[in-house]
Amino acid sequence: MAADSQGNTFAFANSNYTVTSVTVTPGGELLDQSHLGLASGSARLYQSPALRDDEVSCEALGSTTVAVGSSGTLVFAGATYTATVSSSSVAYAVGELVKQSITFKVKS
Repeated sequence: MAADSQGNTFAFANSNYTVTSVTVTPGGELLDQSHLGLASGSARLYQSPALRDDEVSCEALGSTTVAVGSSGTLVFAGATYTATVSSSSVAYAVGELVKQSITFKVKS
C-alpha cells in the first residue's frame, strides 16, 4: 500500500528544515566472498557487512549550510536518529529556489 509523505517534519540539532525530499538508506553492501575455487556457473557467495553505514539524505529549501562533522539528534517521520553530517552543499539556479543538500550518517 502506498504511503503519503505529506505532513512529515524534519529537524536536526534543534533546527527545523523545510525539506522537499528525503531518502533513507539502510547501510552496508553485501561483501562478495566468491573465490576461484567455485565451479563454473555456480552462484557467487555473499555475507552481510561487518559494519553498517546507514544514511539519510535530504534536499531542503534555504541557503543555511550545515558544517560537515556536525552531530546531533535527527527526527524524521516519527523516527529519531543520532546523526552526523557527512556532506552538505547549497545550489543556486536561475528560476529556482535556493536548495541545500545534506547527507547524514545515522545510528538507528
